[in-house]
Amino acid sequence: MTVRTRILLTLVFVSAAFCCALVLLRRDQSEFIQKLVETRDRDWRHAVERFLQRQERPQSVLVTDLAAELDLVSALDANDPGRIAAALDDKTLKSRGLHAVWIYAPDGTFILGHSLPAAAQRLDGQPLPGVNVRELVAKGAQPHFYFELPGEPEGAPRLLVEVRGSSIHGKVGNADGSPRSLGTLFAGCLLDSQDIADLPLLHPGDRLELAPAYDNASSDTRDTLTFAAPLRDSQGREIGRIVVRNDSRELVQVESRGEWHLAVMVGAVVLLFAVIFLVLTRSILRPLAIVSRCLDERVDAPLIPLLGDRSEFGELARLVQDHLEQSTALVLEMNKRINTQTALHESEDMLRHSQKLEAVGRLAGGVAHDFNNLLTAIIGYASLLRRRCAHDPAALQEAQLIHQAGEQAAGLTRQLLAFSRKQLLQPKVVDLNQIVHELERLLQRIIGERIEIITELGSTASCVRADRGQIEQVIVNLGVNARDAMPGGGQLMIRTADSVLDGAAAELDLPPGRYVLLEISDGGEGMDAETQAQIFEPFFTTKEAGKGTGLGLSTVYGIVLQSKGAITVESEPGRGTTFRVYLPSQDDVPETVDEMLPRIEGASMPATVLVVEDEEIVRDLVCEVLRGEGYQVAGAEGGAEALRLMREELRAVDLLISDLVMPEMDGSEVARRVREISPLARVLFVSGYSESDIADYGLGELKFEVLQKPFAPDVLVRKVREILDSRPSGIAPD
Repeated sequence: MTVRTRILLTLVFVSAAFCCALVLLRRDQSEFIQKLVETRDRDWRHAVERFLQRQERPQSVLVTDLAAELDLVSALDANDPGRIAAALDDKTLKSRGLHAVWIYAPDGTFILGHSLPAAAQRLDGQPLPGVNVRELVAKGAQPHFYFELPGEPEGAPRLLVEVRGSSIHGKVGNADGSPRSLGTLFAGCLLDSQDIADLPLLHPGDRLELAPAYDNASSDTRDTLTFAAPLRDSQGREIGRIVVRNDSRELVQVESRGEWHLAVMVGAVVLLFAVIFLVLTRSILRPLAIVSRCLDERVDAPLIPLLGDRSEFGELARLVQDHLEQSTALVLEMNKRINTQTALHESEDMLRHSQKLEAVGRLAGGVAHDFNNLLTAIIGYASLLRRRCAHDPAALQEAQLIHQAGEQAAGLTRQLLAFSRKQLLQPKVVDLNQIVHELERLLQRIIGERIEIITELGSTASCVRADRGQIEQVIVNLGVNARDAMPGGGQLMIRTADSVLDGAAAELDLPPGRYVLLEISDGGEGMDAETQAQIFEPFFTTKEAGKGTGLGLSTVYGIVLQSKGAITVESEPGRGTTFRVYLPSQDDVPETVDEMLPRIEGASMPATVLVVEDEEIVRDLVCEVLRGEGYQVAGAEGGAEALRLMREELRAVDLLISDLVMPEMDGSEVARRVREISPLARVLFVSGYSESDIADYGLGELKFEVLQKPFAPDVLVRKVREILDSRPSGIAPD
């Protein structure tokens, strides 16, 4: 059955019912009089009820709204009498048409009473008279009662106060989820003879009054037709009545004859409205509610009972189901695209950041390489000056200061090379647990006694292949960074553990496998996301000017990446910082560290050394040092001059010392050409680059040694001695 058919049938049924009612009324000969009596009585009743409802409904709504007022709730929650009084001032009462308010605590204790001065000043600051609030609130329903205004002069018109109550709930509920009661609000309005006078007189002879409770004059008599509405106090006792009287005998006589007609009409109307309500509910409102719920909750399960309906609502249910399925698919597709786009943006940001660091690293490596040539000369000549000024304390001190400044500058270049991953490392299998244990005491002295170091080392050996000195520098730099983040002291946690990276390895740009985790955490100030994105950049620092180079964490970053590892940072402002370093795990036994050799005096045997270096100051230094050790030394500015010396003067050399990066002909080409003339010549490259960068020059099977710039004269002599004392290198055998 369609909706239109249901509505038509309902209208037909209603029309038939009204026709039957008219037929019944026509059959009564006294229809007019009875209708008049019915109208008169109904008018009185409705007039009084409308008056009371006019008082009741707005007042009930206003009391409920006032109880939910945020200022009042906040004031009660804070238990602030001043704010409570301010929330219930005269302006608030007038704006809501109220004359007095009372506030009671949840246990029934009186808190505050306030009334308008012009209305009921004697109630100001006083509790409700004769009312047991605790018992009244315990009943649960919203209180509604009247009480007579006390203290009125004898003979004065009676003044009644209509009171309504409402519970006040806090913004935050109880632990079990129930509302938390802050008390009860009662609001009152005066009801006096003037208010009763506002009730319109509908018929001639009507009289209105506010009568005492159980007034015998309020009942119908032979000569008077009366209607009375009782007014009750908080105990349910009647304390007054609103009475309408009419002395017309005709009305009294016909009222009884129209009562049954009124009853029939009221019953018919109630029945009709009930039928209409049921029909509309089942045919229209319920399907609409189901469809609305499905659209709000975006679920189609409630639509199942309507899908088989052949009415318009069944068609609507099927359309809504199709819409929900399409919208769900669309949302899934949109989320998928958003996730893909977000991942793409993150990858682009990571790529740009990596390219930025790589560019800065190349720049830092090039600057450090050129600077190392100067430092080699500074440190070398300072060492020679110290030897020659051994008997002159003043000159010796100045030479030592020059040497010290050179070493400090060399440390700075090593940090730049470490960041650019071009530092010459000496990787060996080392136990990370042993390094942390041995470094703990030194680190404690560096960061100070106000910071407690807590170590949590793995139960098994955590072996990695790395340069021991560089790993120690990583730990020290991260420890110093933690110290700066905790100026007031705190705890520094150093933890090692074995870790297996599978899916997470791709995020760290590492191959899956076994790794050793070095975790360093502090409880310091923490960092925001913007700072975390820049901490590994060289020369970036959050310290004041002059208090940091900005190379500490960038050096850590370079060392870790050069050691084929990865580093992550996790931090929030006020929650500290955690650095995690992942290094490839090794199964080999840790290698022992060779002891430093003592200074070598003199050469072990006569030897001819060819020095090829485009920096004149470095070339002159190397030649002077080696000649002082008894070697026959020849110097060349570049590859062409070196080859000329080999063909015309030297013919053969025992050792070739060459820079790797030179104009016109690089060190690798010089080494090959010299080997063609002197096959047994040994090769020593002096460079600021790492072995991996040297290998990029395509040396192939040519064996060589590397000495990193800057170097001291003693280090150079020792390296030359080691090479000359070893067996000839030459071309590696097949």
